Amino acid sequence: MNKQKKITLVIILLAVLLMGVGYAALANVTLTINGKATATASDENFKVYFTAENTKDSDTETSNNVEVEVTAKALSATVNFSGLTKKDDEEYAILEIENGSNDVDAESITVAITSSDTSGVFEATAVMCDASGNAISDFAVASGAKTYVKVSAKLLKTPTVDVETNITATITAKAIDATSETV
Repeated sequence: MNKQKKITLVIILLAVLLMGVGYAALANVTLTINGKATATASDENFKVYFTAENTKDSDTETSNNVEVEVTAKALSATVNFSGLTKKDDEEYAILEIENGSNDVDAESITVAITSSDTSGVFEATAVMCDASGNAISDFAVASGAKTYVKVSAKLLKTPTVDVETNITATITAKAIDATSETV
C-alpha cells in the first residue's frame, strides 16, 4: 500500500472515530422520571386491646367477690364487684392491655370508666398502672408491649337497700404519627 492510501485510510478512520464520539456527545440524554407514592392509613394497623388477663385483684378468701368479663382483643371490659356492704369498702381488678400493632407505637393509652350508678352510692375509677397496681405517668406503649389498668369500685355511703351498677372500662389509644418521626 502506498503512502497516500495509508493517509487516506487513517483520515477515514479518524473521521469515523470523531463521528462516533460526536454522536455519543450529542445523543447523551438525561432521563428524569417523576411520580409519587401514597400511603393510606388503616384502622387495622393500630390495635390496642384488653388481653382478657386479670393479672391481680382484691379477691381473697376473706374478701368480697371480683368477677371480670373481658373478651380477648376487645376495647372494653366489664368488671363486677359484689359483696360491698359498708361505706369505704373497695374492690379492684388489674387488667392487662396490649399494643398488638406490628410496628405502630402508642403515644398514649387511657381507660375511661362508665357506670350506670345514678344513686351516688358507688365511685368507679380507672388508673393506669404497672402489673402490681402502682400508678404510672408514662402512658406510651411500644408495639407488642403491655400496660395495665387498675379498675376499682368504692362505696361512698352504706346502702340501706341492695344497689347494683354496671361498670365498663373502655380503652382510648393514640398512635404516634409516623410522619412526625425523624430518622
